[in-house]
Amino acid sequence: MHRPVAERGFSLVEVVITIVIIGIALTAAVAGWGNIARHSSDVMWQTRVSYLGQAYLEEILSRRYDELTPAGGSPICAPCSTEGSFGPDDSETRETFDDVDDYHGLTENAVGLFNALVTAGGIQSYNGYQVSVQVRYVGGDYFSAGNEERVKQIVVTVSPPKNTGQSPVQFSALRGNY
Repeated sequence: MHRPVAERGFSLVEVVITIVIIGIALTAAVAGWGNIARHSSDVMWQTRVSYLGQAYLEEILSRRYDELTPAGGSPICAPCSTEGSFGPDDSETRETFDDVDDYHGLTENAVGLFNALVTAGGIQSYNGYQVSVQVRYVGGDYFSAGNEERVKQIVVTVSPPKNTGQSPVQFSALRGNY
């Protein structure tokens, strides 16, 4: 005698196929959640890198163009410093940098930016971030002949802590003597 269709159960094959499909779906979901969790802090690292790059550029751009240039940038220095004189002058330290090219070659832990504000060793959430600065004259096709020495390019490279998996980011600005 046949049972009605409503009273029939699942066969063993149907149960095994259902378990396999659910197992594959759960594996994919857990892997996706793991990837999301692994990259959930990326925005925090990127925000800190952006803040540091901007802070360093603002500090550097607030300085005089050149040792021979007055604070307002005018009159144009004659002669301007040469590229060989980039970097700190004589006994200048980070705290006494007074012109843009003093920052050339600066490499420091980013906490150094905050040391003047916080005497207890800086702001620890920025510990592990490395900053390096390069300054050079910009010439070539960008500017008319004879004006190359009036524009310096400042490149600030911010490297997040090694354990973040993030790449270093470069920030660049031009500083003219006008």
